[in-house]
Amino acid sequence: MRFIALLLAVFLLLPATLYAAPATLQNLYINPAGKRLPEAIIFYSSANTCETCPETIDNLITVLKQNYQGKLHAYLIDTARHPEFITAFKLQGPLNLVIIRITDGAAFGYHKLAGLQSLNTGTAFSRRITAFINNFLGF
Repeated sequence: MRFIALLLAVFLLLPATLYAAPATLQNLYINPAGKRLPEAIIFYSSANTCETCPETIDNLITVLKQNYQGKLHAYLIDTARHPEFITAFKLQGPLNLVIIRITDGAAFGYHKLAGLQSLNTGTAFSRRITAFINNFLGF
């Protein structure tokens, strides 16, 4: 667990230019209370991409904007540029969503959803993502 917390600390110190596009995603989640919020990280692989990945990423961003603005920090990371996350979060396939619980400024566990490229459209997709996040974070 300390290893994951250390990785997150290093990750949060990286300049914004290392994050994958769209850069505006990081700015969507403003924390007015000044507290550390849970984090939603969309991991994709530009080296092992899929046909539906771009559309799925857009749909994920839409779901996060609509349901969690101000409640989560969200990031989009290319694992081809940052392979250290593959081992840390045991990522598989070209597209994963990882939710990290933050309490009192420290990471207390994570939960991941893999294989998103095959579940990319419609209200069922939105329901599955929100249920996944809500169940883990207790929203």
